[in-house]
Amino acid sequence: MDLLDLAIYVLPPYVVATLAFGVAYRLSRYLFLWKRGYSAPRRARPIGKLLVGLVVTFLDPLVQAAKKRKSDFVGGLIALHILGVIPLIFLLSQHVAMFSYWIPLYSLLKPFAIPSSITSASQYFFANVLPASEMGWVFTNSVWGPLTLILNGDLLAILAIIGVSYKLGDKLVRLYHRLRHVRAGDFFDLALLLSILVTGFLATHHLPSPDVTTYRFMLGLHILLAELLVALLPFTKFWHFVFGYWYGKLHEWYELKFNRGSL
Repeated sequence: MDLLDLAIYVLPPYVVATLAFGVAYRLSRYLFLWKRGYSAPRRARPIGKLLVGLVVTFLDPLVQAAKKRKSDFVGGLIALHILGVIPLIFLLSQHVAMFSYWIPLYSLLKPFAIPSSITSASQYFFANVLPASEMGWVFTNSVWGPLTLILNGDLLAILAIIGVSYKLGDKLVRLYHRLRHVRAGDFFDLALLLSILVTGFLATHHLPSPDVTTYRFMLGLHILLAELLVALLPFTKFWHFVFGYWYGKLHEWYELKFNRGSL
């Protein structure tokens, strides 16, 4: 058994069990350590105004980042989150195939799978060659059409790597200037994410060597690191993406705008 077999056929149940334990632990802290504070009498307001306030609460961090920290908005939010990690995780064709193997319902997303490279799109648009595949599931023809010129795994991976590198550099600068909100765990989390992106990019391109053994090792390492991230998810900064951001904003809207009437 090599690293790839270990990552695909042996470790997933342990990863899911560790993730479930971590999620239960984090949710139990929200439920049992929550203390109700003093609230002013609730003020009646139109439901439409409350709903607009809910939307604004979620959009406000994005607007403030665009206004006050443009580099963080471009590097952290656009390159890393919106154009990088999120579409890569959920829509990259290889990931859709693998998630469909574990979760059959995930196959519903097959029509929206993103190709791993620009090859088929560039052939179609620049060389007038119609992309084709003999595989049972067609990877090369995408519903995204011309967008695959930019919406492909290679470009998105490079953007994500740039985004993670920016966040690492930003943390180092903040640490040097002794600014707040810098933890040792941040460097581990970002280094782990960067390792996942780099090993995935190398495996996709059969690097550093085209032989099967190296490919299986690199792909196995990529999956193993991703499983480590999933298992540690509730205890890392990436928890905000799964739960913290959504719960935090809903809580902020409920307490400040709905309960205390700041609208």
